[in-house]
Amino acid sequence: MTDLMRMADGGDLDRSKRLRFTFDGRACVGFAGDTIASALLANGIRIVGRSFKYHRPRGVYSAGPEEPSAILDLRHGSRHDPNARATLEPLADGMELHSIHAQGSAEHDRLAFLDGLSRFIPSAFYYKTFMWPNWGLYEHRIRAMAGLGRVDEQARAISAVQRHAQVDVCVVGAGPAGLSAALAAMRQGKRVMLVEAQTKLGGSLRHRDVSLDDLASADWVGRAEQALRAGGVQILSGAVAFGLYDHNVVGIAQRHVTDSANGERLWLVRAAQIVVAAGAIERPLLFQHNDRPGIMLADAALAYLRRYAVKL
Repeated sequence: MTDLMRMADGGDLDRSKRLRFTFDGRACVGFAGDTIASALLANGIRIVGRSFKYHRPRGVYSAGPEEPSAILDLRHGSRHDPNARATLEPLADGMELHSIHAQGSAEHDRLAFLDGLSRFIPSAFYYKTFMWPNWGLYEHRIRAMAGLGRVDEQARAISAVQRHAQVDVCVVGAGPAGLSAALAAMRQGKRVMLVEAQTKLGGSLRHRDVSLDDLASADWVGRAEQALRAGGVQILSGAVAFGLYDHNVVGIAQRHVTDSANGERLWLVRAAQIVVAAGAIERPLLFQHNDRPGIMLADAALAYLRRYAVKL
């Protein structure tokens, strides 16, 4: 089924490396270069979870960190992430994925009937309805129906390797603006660190056809990355800048590194200057049933088509 949901060619995939994984017990196949989200879509899986209260079906909505629905329980070897973001997590061979907010599976949720009763159970109705004889009699069950991922009591605590760095310029985001800023700082002789949440540089240039300096977008990104590495710029891929603190200290969480047993590294970076080039999040249109599976941001649909060759 995977091949049927792919374009014949294209995408940032290594089709010689097949990766096998499961979702809610269903056997699936992806390729090296896939994210979990792109692999699920390529396998024809449209329902990846359920809504927080009414258990309405939810599908992949975006291709980035703003994803509200594709949050899964991930198990891979000794690793357990109860709330993995499918749009950011690279697919790996042997992953076991489960929906986190369903009684049964995402597709066959035993509490799906609540969706049909939504008109009778408005938001926060239970705080007025379940007061007799004691709210405590109902609370545990209501909380269980509305929770997200659950931490495995047997799971190991995450102990990320810590790193410290001091640079002249820290650029957050490696799209066209971030790459240009890093190149400009490098050419001025600055010590530069470039931080990118995706595993590859380029941002929107990876799925949009534009021309920069008389070069196609892919060629421009490749040339820019080559120049940055040759110029000694420190590039952190798969890294999220999560906070700016006193004295220009940037907190960065980097995933999928090899010198940590848990594959994570925590950076504390002191920078004289900080450039935030994190790009834009597409504003969704508001209409009835805009939260149903199959509804997706337009830029995300283009990204899955161009980056991962997924037929939608």
